[in-house]
Amino acid sequence: MDRSGKMPHVGIVGAGASGLRCADVLLSRGFKVTILEARNRIGGRICQSNELGYTVDIGPNWIHTWDSGDVHPILKLAIETNTPLHHWNGKQLIYDSSGHPVPTDKTDRLSTLLWEIIEKAFESSSAARDADGGKSIPAQESLWDFVSKEAAKQLPADEESQRILVQMCEMWGAYVGEPVWKQSLRFAWMEECCGGEEVFIASSYAAILKRISKPAREKAEIVLNAKVVTVIAPERSARNSEEVVVLKTEDGRDYAFDEVVMATPLGWLQKNMHTTFQPALPPRLSAAINNLKLSQLEKVFVTFPSAFWLDDPDPDPASTSTSTSDSGPNSDTFPAYTNWLTPAYAPDTNPCGWPQELWNLAALSPPNSHPTLLFYLYGDCSRHVVDSVYGTTTSSPSTSPTSSPTATAFLRAFFSPYYSRLPHYDASLPECQPTAFLASAWLKDDLAGNASYCNFQVGVEAADQDILALRAGCGGRGLWFCGEHAAPFEECGTVAGAYLSGQGVAERIAAAYGR
Repeated sequence: MDRSGKMPHVGIVGAGASGLRCADVLLSRGFKVTILEARNRIGGRICQSNELGYTVDIGPNWIHTWDSGDVHPILKLAIETNTPLHHWNGKQLIYDSSGHPVPTDKTDRLSTLLWEIIEKAFESSSAARDADGGKSIPAQESLWDFVSKEAAKQLPADEESQRILVQMCEMWGAYVGEPVWKQSLRFAWMEECCGGEEVFIASSYAAILKRISKPAREKAEIVLNAKVVTVIAPERSARNSEEVVVLKTEDGRDYAFDEVVMATPLGWLQKNMHTTFQPALPPRLSAAINNLKLSQLEKVFVTFPSAFWLDDPDPDPASTSTSTSDSGPNSDTFPAYTNWLTPAYAPDTNPCGWPQELWNLAALSPPNSHPTLLFYLYGDCSRHVVDSVYGTTTSSPSTSPTSSPTATAFLRAFFSPYYSRLPHYDASLPECQPTAFLASAWLKDDLAGNASYCNFQVGVEAADQDILALRAGCGGRGLWFCGEHAAPFEECGTVAGAYLSGQGVAERIAAAYGR
């Protein structure tokens, strides 16, 4: 009970990782919890598709761990749920702008140098933050600018290697969801989670989501298909006020709560905050929501009859692994990661020369090994592909089939210049012809804000203060915010960030009630 003798009732808008973790902590502190979720399922951007004949994650499928020494919450949950984890072999295959493989020794040397430069950028960004809040780094300076200068400095007599190194740094776009020249150098320190160990979920996030959601499913009220359109949250003079926060849903239902947590994506807030909140959000909070930028990261799965690119495309199916450390039978025979640098050989399908990268899913251990190539697309490239596959105006869910003849023809034409350069490719062989494609479409998902996750782009002046404003919320109005955009600084944009953000806001609410 609170000080008035009533059990506090908290409403949570959104049943993604942050909302579910928030519910878990609040329930453990004795609060009554109701979750309103606009979709017909829980999980938010953690979701799967079976359209290829096996389960794949359409949303996140990595765990970006940190080096702080603390236990990483999502890695801990993965281990507890026996979720298979894959550690890539560290090998890479790089194709230059003409489509020719870069020699392995050169690739390794430049890759090592690139990560050293990125670490130096983190350190420079952190030092500027500590010295003057980052103001010594111009707001318009990008991570690309930093890498370009360092490449010229460290490779002064080798212009070709300089060029390749700068092109290789474009892979950073697959981390932040937009090109590297949009990534703010001033706030590069907020991307340091990408410098830790990276673990791939070999099966899917399903078991982890089940564990995160267990308390809410058992003890909270979860209302699906409940799209919130109005949030009435007036200022309150005291914590034991009888005034409540009212949520109105699209189907005409009203819900009243003592406190409300908005666990909605940043993109949704940006699109809806001016029409949803009554009265309007405070200027500092509105500015924070607008100041943070959004990424566009999409995935395309291309599956084949067999993994033709491997020397042994059909490993012994009896070679299974029950360990949570998944190191597949082919993980040491073919590079985990392949990158095509600024391709100049696909002028009809890729006139902008967007770089391409893929991960070899045939390297996973059975039963998670599949003859599938996973391409990551970001920025304008992802927008182009999604619009071409799903149309520029028709709204689609994030997991729509891409088996129509038109979609298949486009995807085949777009990606064939890249997979056709892999070892053992022969266009006359059936095993070298894709049997299915699957493309995510977060660009078309209104509930995700038609975007992926937050990032920190050139021009932003005070991203850290914006995040702090989101974390603070409007406690005096019983209105709080959580999600990957209100996470611990180095975990913004990640599942762990969303999870920890939900935990943090629940603890602040509990503290306000003396719990």
